[in-house]
Amino acid sequence: MLKILNSLDSFMIQFGKFNKKAIQAHHRIAVLELVTMMKLYSKNTKISITIQGDGSEIFDYSLPHPIKYTRNGNRYTLEYAIKGYFSTKSSYEYLNDIIARFTLSMKVLSTDISSTEDTGIELSYFKGLKSIKRANNYEKGDRGEDNVFWSIKLYTEDLMRESGEGNLIAYSLLESFAFSRFIDRAKDRSTLRAKCRNIWDWYNDRDWTIPTRQGKGMSRADGARIAHKKLAENTKKKVLNVITGIFQDEYKNKKGKWNISKIAKDSKTARGTVMKYIKEYENE
Repeated sequence: MLKILNSLDSFMIQFGKFNKKAIQAHHRIAVLELVTMMKLYSKNTKISITIQGDGSEIFDYSLPHPIKYTRNGNRYTLEYAIKGYFSTKSSYEYLNDIIARFTLSMKVLSTDISSTEDTGIELSYFKGLKSIKRANNYEKGDRGEDNVFWSIKLYTEDLMRESGEGNLIAYSLLESFAFSRFIDRAKDRSTLRAKCRNIWDWYNDRDWTIPTRQGKGMSRADGARIAHKKLAENTKKKVLNVITGIFQDEYKNKKGKWNISKIAKDSKTARGTVMKYIKEYENE
């Protein structure tokens, strides 16, 4: 930008057409254009995710602190500012992958994407979320490490379990799920439509039954769910061992209330998780 300004000034002076006001006006226009470009590249991406739950998911998956948190009954919305403006195909696929990992980890009701000038965080902050990682080695319909595909696939299987295997699932349900959660730069949402169509056709060809997995009897998706359940059980056990052990009185203050910070430190768990399991324990 500065090179262009200097060359233009030199040209105007060299040919005797020096006009101070014209150059000043030219500078003002150039500066405005530069400011506009800087604003464009300074934009980050805001992602809003509405989740059904009690909020403990934030601690269970070590999520970063959101820029905004709102609750409405048994659901809540998290807003995050993500560093970068996702305008290319590869970048929004990466963002979709993070959204998919949210849906694999918890019950996501909807998502919304917009631009923001708030300070953003890196996507690596969400590494605590579940992820499907497997090779395409046992069934033709699988899509390897495509978390978006797996989110839609697992949602379809959940629908099949709810309605009973063998019953036809409306294709529109798959599209509604995908469109309300993921972004697709194609105007006709062809990328998401293709994933939904492939999944719907695959199960339709199998009379809407969930096939028995080959190998060890479960997919990586099933394994991820079981692993998370086991992790939650172990974490709960750690907390209960502290508050029900012979030294439990050491974890209470003078008023007889639990010292959450001390319990969290000694059980090596998050404060929110400790509060969750203490509440469950006291309500049993």
